[in-house]
Amino acid sequence: MTGSGSFPDPSRPRTSIKVVRQQVESGALQPPDDDELAIEDPLELVLVAGSGHPRRRTPLTVTMRTPGHDADLIAGFLFCEGLIHEADDLTHIEWQHPDANKPPVRAIIYLRPGLDAQPDRPQRHFVAHASCGVCGSASIDQLELSPSLKIQDSVVVDASWVHALPERMFAHQSTFQKTGGLHAAAIFDQAGELLVSREDIGRHNALDKAIGASLARGELPAHGATLCVSGRMSYEIIQKALIARIPIIAGVGAPSSLAVSLANDFQITLLGFVRNRRYNIYSCPERLRPVVEPQPPSPRVPA
Repeated sequence: MTGSGSFPDPSRPRTSIKVVRQQVESGALQPPDDDELAIEDPLELVLVAGSGHPRRRTPLTVTMRTPGHDADLIAGFLFCEGLIHEADDLTHIEWQHPDANKPPVRAIIYLRPGLDAQPDRPQRHFVAHASCGVCGSASIDQLELSPSLKIQDSVVVDASWVHALPERMFAHQSTFQKTGGLHAAAIFDQAGELLVSREDIGRHNALDKAIGASLARGELPAHGATLCVSGRMSYEIIQKALIARIPIIAGVGAPSSLAVSLANDFQITLLGFVRNRRYNIYSCPERLRPVVEPQPPSPRVPA
């Protein structure tokens, strides 16, 4: 299933829908007009793995997502959970639709024959809501990550182009521009060039889609890359970026205390409140090349 851009998607489904609304302005009810909302639909993931006959079929999760780039979402999710390690581990997806005009409601995911789909990993109770972070973890002890994941990446980027990342990401949020209701995740190379951008009603889904697309393009591990996200930065945003080996994360919103702790422990450069040509640095500032302001000439002293 490798490809030049992303994993094959079953269709190009609608990502938004028109509804009728009425606005209230200064207490006065306005005439009805149209509004456009981001679509949120469930997708059930069923994993087919192992080498027996018949192969083991395991219900994995139900995720609430915005339809579109569903295969990237699946690939990124499986990669971040340690169920696959490269694009060829995912061989086929069978899509089940309620009818031909609607997006799929179930994905039967076939892994490479013989691949163990149950590695040593934290047990998760997979019911993934759009706003869910690590709420599926079975116990607090299972949030621990191996120290071997610490990022040893010597990349240094210009501090000046960080300001432009949210705007460049926003330019690729076509559904957000219609609805105002989606999150986004975009990955840039060390020169600030956009590699991939994805959007979804869930912050974690948007990042899974971006990571899945990067996996399909052969761009993981993402050495030297910078991730930009549209919302707040939680533990799981940092964790997913860590698995993808992304050394720099820039967010429009605030990080959580656990996100900052994780970024410091695993040597990720974490930037928050990237807007209005300002941002905060919470960890590993050495990856940012400062802007050197020209110094005014010294006044000459008369002889």
